[in-house]
Amino acid sequence: MLQNNYFSRLFLAILFGVALVWSMPTLALSFKMPQKGDQVVGVPQTTEVQDGEDLSDIALRYGIGFYEVYETNPGIDPDNPPTNTQLIIPTQYVLPPELKENLILVNLAEMRLYFRPSDSNTVYIFPVGIGKVDWDTSTGLMHVVEKVDHPAWIIPDSLRKYRAMHGDNLPRVIPPGPENPLGSYKLKLDSKDDIMIHGTNLPAGVGRRSSAGCIRLYEEDIKKLFHMVKVGTPVLIINQPYKAGWKGDKLYLEAHVPLLEQRLEVPAGDMTLAIDAIDKAKTGHKVIIDWQRAFRIANEHVGVPRPIN
Repeated sequence: MLQNNYFSRLFLAILFGVALVWSMPTLALSFKMPQKGDQVVGVPQTTEVQDGEDLSDIALRYGIGFYEVYETNPGIDPDNPPTNTQLIIPTQYVLPPELKENLILVNLAEMRLYFRPSDSNTVYIFPVGIGKVDWDTSTGLMHVVEKVDHPAWIIPDSLRKYRAMHGDNLPRVIPPGPENPLGSYKLKLDSKDDIMIHGTNLPAGVGRRSSAGCIRLYEEDIKKLFHMVKVGTPVLIINQPYKAGWKGDKLYLEAHVPLLEQRLEVPAGDMTLAIDAIDKAKTGHKVIIDWQRAFRIANEHVGVPRPIN
């Protein structure tokens, strides 16, 4: 059942604007890089809720993160969505302008990781779990300094003290295995706060603010990424809720809900970040922007790219 006017408009736009894709993709979404001048890849999909599924199950089924499904389908109970409810799966993306070959790019606002190997014309897009409120993931340029398969988790003293205050006494080390929150692979970064990119034994935490600052991937995704990257690979972590990019003669805007810390800093209704993303994308183009439509898309924050010209 369509939940509101937004959902009706978006569903019809998908139905008549692109072909629906009903096949089940595996994890590790990958796309051929678009033709020169374009920045939009993929197409949205639709699915129906199966008996007993929640939004985390559906996200895992499509290789995307929990919050992507939640954000794109407002009004749906994430824990008990009604069986046979039709959902939009947001598998179309505006590639961030910062994306470069052989660069791991993480955008916290959309909870996604992008990687474009230097020997391929393919871009991989992985959902990620990021730091919780007050355990936020740092931004900036870093590098992979170590690769470890089947890592042990040496629990930071700060986390052990925090958990002890709440009655949970953690051991100093958790060995490799199913109880290890790092999963089967980790990429250690040269960050000031010991950030890692790693797997997880709790897939429902992917696409959520679920970590103490590290970046979590589904196990199949971290395995794929682990074997593609080398020690020394640069990692750029950004926080950009708005992206704009071209597909043919159409300029698309993709809007995500800013993280809580950002919402507290920016007054409600402030469109500065969205305007900046649009202005950057339209540089060098003769284009008339439908600003009323652009601001509506920016305010809806549903994570699906839509044209604004």
